[in-house]
Amino acid sequence: MHKMENTPMIITIIGLVMEGIAVVVLAGTSIFMLSIKNMVGFRNAIEADLSQEEYLEMIKWMDWIGYFILVVTIVLGVFLILNLYLFPRLMKGKYTEEQAKKIYLYQAIWGGINLVMNQITGILYLISGVQGYNGRKDIIEVRDGI
Repeated sequence: MHKMENTPMIITIIGLVMEGIAVVVLAGTSIFMLSIKNMVGFRNAIEADLSQEEYLEMIKWMDWIGYFILVVTIVLGVFLILNLYLFPRLMKGKYTEEQAKKIYLYQAIWGGINLVMNQITGILYLISGVQGYNGRKDIIEVRDGI
């Protein structure tokens, strides 16, 4: 069985936490964008500066953006669930060396794709995936007599 080194493990845990936070924030943003038109005072405040046509156009675009963010949230949520299944099992040593190498490759590829949306998580997954795929071992130098 494969044992994940401490450095990629810590980096992966941080990446999972940040990915989870991103999904929650995106979900909140989507809900906000889709419900803002129903908030008390929003229409009166906006209509004071916009014509009826401009107001309707703005609401149309806010709905479109809200649904777009919702779709992105669902896609990222699916990948978060997949990552929450794969990565903790990798950390616990439940995969063979060959299976672990494939998961590291997936992690590096997902990190590269994630650079478009969440740069910090993408970089963390890239580092962890490449280190694990290349078989880099944590080396701790300890001097005798300390």
